[in-house]
Amino acid sequence: MLLRFSSAAAAAITAALLTGCGGEQDVEVCGNGDGAINNVGFIFVEDPRGGERVSSGFEVRGCSSTFEASVNWRLRDKTGKVLASGVTQGGSLRPSSFAFTPEYSVAARQIGELEVFEPRVTDEGFLPPRNVVPLVLEP
Repeated sequence: MLLRFSSAAAAAITAALLTGCGGEQDVEVCGNGDGAINNVGFIFVEDPRGGERVSSGFEVRGCSSTFEASVNWRLRDKTGKVLASGVTQGGSLRPSSFAFTPEYSVAARQIGELEVFEPRVTDEGFLPPRNVVPLVLEP
């Protein structure tokens, strides 16, 4: 049996299949209608996604709930050398969005990684949240 779909229906089916696999999603990262991110530390990097090609000055966006709202970040090259780092503000007791713009310089296109994390402030409890995104760094 052969099924035929209009191009609009095919696009909707494709989008639905890609959701959760890097496709477009209609879910707000900081949305908490289901209470899943109440009273828990986390860092979600929404953009850029793993594998994206970026150039100096790209924007990083996400959502967090961290101690004193501190969100640290480091951008490393393929050897692990820190190209740029900084601190920005996100959410603390209430989840909130964060954004920052890394400036860096590399001589050639290469794989690097963006690490976004909460610094460890105590030896007690769970490790603080950390998110590592592999990127292609453009010169």
